[in-house]
Amino acid sequence: MSPLRAVVASPAMVRQKAADLLDADEQVLLLRARPEWPHPDIEAGGTTVRVILGISQLGILDAIAGLKDGENAVVLTDRTERDLGDAVLSRAWQQRLHLPDEWAAVPRLFPGAREVSNELRRLDWAATALLDHQPSGGWPRSRETAVTARHAMGALLGQVLGLGATYEPDPVMLAADLGAPPIRAAWAATDEALRKRLIAWARAGIGEAAVLALQVAQQQEHVTPLAVGLALDVLWDEQDVAPVEHQIAARVRMERYIDRTSVTAPVARAGADVARAAIMRLDAAGPNNTSRVAIRQAEALLDDVGWGEGASRSIFLRAGLRMRLRALGKALDSGTGVEDALHDVIEHHDTSEHESALNAVRLARWLATEEQPTEHLAADVQRQMTDGAWVDSAMGAVRSHDPEVAAAYGRLIGRVRERRSTRDAAAAVRLGEVTSTTSGRETLGVIALGIEGVLEGVVKPWRARSRVLIVVLDGMSAAIATRLAGEISRLGLVEWTPVSAHGRLGVVAALPTVTGVSRTSLFSGKICSGDAADERRALSQAFRSARTFVKRDLRGQAGAALPNDVVDAIASARVPVVGAVINAIDDTMHKNDVSDQDWTLERLTPLRALLDAATNAGRVVVLTSDHGHVVERDSTPLNAVDAEPRWRPAETGPTRPGEVEVRGPRVATPSGEVVLLWREDLRYGPVRAGYHGGASLAELTVPVLVFQSAMERKGIDGWEPATPSVPRWWHDPVEPGAAMPASDASPSDPAKPKRRAMSEVDGTGQGALFEEAEVRYESVPSTGQGALPGKSPGWIDALLASRAYTDWKALVKTEVTDAVVGDVLGCLATRNGRAHRDTVAAAAGIAASELSVTITAVGRTLNIDGYAVLALDDGGTTVRLDEGLLRDQFGIG
Repeated sequence: MSPLRAVVASPAMVRQKAADLLDADEQVLLLRARPEWPHPDIEAGGTTVRVILGISQLGILDAIAGLKDGENAVVLTDRTERDLGDAVLSRAWQQRLHLPDEWAAVPRLFPGAREVSNELRRLDWAATALLDHQPSGGWPRSRETAVTARHAMGALLGQVLGLGATYEPDPVMLAADLGAPPIRAAWAATDEALRKRLIAWARAGIGEAAVLALQVAQQQEHVTPLAVGLALDVLWDEQDVAPVEHQIAARVRMERYIDRTSVTAPVARAGADVARAAIMRLDAAGPNNTSRVAIRQAEALLDDVGWGEGASRSIFLRAGLRMRLRALGKALDSGTGVEDALHDVIEHHDTSEHESALNAVRLARWLATEEQPTEHLAADVQRQMTDGAWVDSAMGAVRSHDPEVAAAYGRLIGRVRERRSTRDAAAAVRLGEVTSTTSGRETLGVIALGIEGVLEGVVKPWRARSRVLIVVLDGMSAAIATRLAGEISRLGLVEWTPVSAHGRLGVVAALPTVTGVSRTSLFSGKICSGDAADERRALSQAFRSARTFVKRDLRGQAGAALPNDVVDAIASARVPVVGAVINAIDDTMHKNDVSDQDWTLERLTPLRALLDAATNAGRVVVLTSDHGHVVERDSTPLNAVDAEPRWRPAETGPTRPGEVEVRGPRVATPSGEVVLLWREDLRYGPVRAGYHGGASLAELTVPVLVFQSAMERKGIDGWEPATPSVPRWWHDPVEPGAAMPASDASPSDPAKPKRRAMSEVDGTGQGALFEEAEVRYESVPSTGQGALPGKSPGWIDALLASRAYTDWKALVKTEVTDAVVGDVLGCLATRNGRAHRDTVAAAAGIAASELSVTITAVGRTLNIDGYAVLALDDGGTTVRLDEGLLRDQFGIG
């Protein structure tokens, strides 16, 4: 045997050899290694194996002779087999000297492997490291017969980081994991030589971004790799803008946080891109401290390297959001560049103020539209339902933590309130136009119906078809009703609206607009005041055997959503009408700020339970209110004797600016006269969170929403499934001076025809609830509400007239009309191929409940061979058109 240089045996190698010795049921193993062993004896498989230093042949023989029965030993010796002689070799396992080939042991460390790949073997340090750091449970199973470097080194890295041997690192995961202090501490405590070797492997095995993260973590106890990556994202901007002098100097100073070596642009960008991806991955999983710490540290790092102002360029750092919001505030003040500024805000990863910014821009869009005059109170009320309610909803969501942005928002809201005051002033002088009855269902929305006419004009016609549940949300404004309607529709209930109203119905509250007057008038069918007992009695007189439940009546027993008598009444065929009053909104308004309250079904207990019970019982649901309210926004107090927050007796003095005096049969005061505040920024008495009783449209307008189960495909004459009532400016930018969409269907205009996107019901009663159901439409002109001004592109007419379109439509047999296809395509074509589903539905006159099935039908009409020419994206909220593909498929130039 040629002489070999004896190596120092690692504990891992000796342990592995000891295990082999025990498996062979032998006593002594000779291992070619330096006779050095500063460690205790080896534990292998629960058995202690002695480690003997073999200096000479005689010494080894003496040591072997001294072994007791059952004792095992590994002898470390630098002698050759010739030096040892047969006397020693004959007493050893396999009668030979074993060489310390650590690579031979590696395949056995990874179940499923039989050999080591060449790429792993080229890492001449890896075998020792894998043996030294073998976890108690062993290394993970190899997917290949030859253990790969990626598999083995990934497991080794995970083990030394404390993340476990099954760790499979990628740059994003590694950067995120190194954000945790215990992980960085474990990495810093790892042997320096091994760290350097793992970093060298990571450069080829994972990438430069991983190297960067490991370099940062090994020398920075408190600064995370993610923070460094976010700082690099600013220092090496991805837009490749020429750097300024301070930025260049900051790049050099940044080196001390990495490895005190020069950072190249590709490495910096790789680290920045990984940090961005890691922050998005972390935040997508929910709120976490790792990303918050990284963002704060990155801002501090930029300050430390002398370029703090650069943080404003980031889409992750708070300074970047602040800069974008302030730019939006300036755009709102100037009226130019608003949409671009909003895009920049939405681009920022911090979504905390996105909704406020979006609603501020919605208000700016609304202000950019041309205000159309109205001639009647009916038009004022319906415009409040179809337009003003959305303005109220947007205003309630506009706020900012930054004083400069908040000031800009305040100026915007001031302009909105001035415009709304013009509407309120016009409506206040028309209060005498209210009627208590309807001459027919076709007049709903065309006349200003008083709240006392709801039973006669709405409930009784629906009662003729089905049993009814009336839910009164005390204090519910048109804005709150707008929010709730969408949520209720997702429960399997379809909203129905009067054809003549061209949208949701609004009626006029009794005067003054307070609960004791308006709610009693609702249940009584006449103007009067009273209490809950009067309301119960009045409803039972209007509908024999009707039941009414108020406040405590709706509190269920322990574990029950509703009391048994409420459930029984709703389910009973002998109770034609059930009334339920929920006071959550009105009660909250007197105590808390309700301007940005998200009035969901969960907050309005027990509304959800009532709706479920009504659906199960097959009842129609009429959801309404008794009055609306205005929100406190820096209102001015007026002195008045015997005044309530928004009204006072007429005899207490003449009217002043912002007040209106009203007299007549709809005023439920002893004198039949009352003075009401119509300006929402005025009040009598102390400050409250909100007020009602006055004559602003927000207080006067009482929403009346009707729902029935989606399984009920028929309504009553004069009513139709609701189309989305979202105004154009809610989802889309508008041109300055554009006509207000709400005026397109104002009650002062002649009634306009409206397409009813109703599906036929097949024999199973399923109809359009399933995609395969055929859809039929009445071929009548579209209102075009929500469509952009101007004609649709000429290629749409060419498409509908083409032989290819006609033949394909006949083949797929979807009976959707060409008018619907044209309106959908026209809406999308004028919006660069993407539009919110509500915008498309409004443009084509499609009922909200029918939109998904209609888009499916239009898609089948256009999607040749399954290509997605038309589809729903973003979770079903956006309709997308691939115009180029459509033209290619149908040969349209």
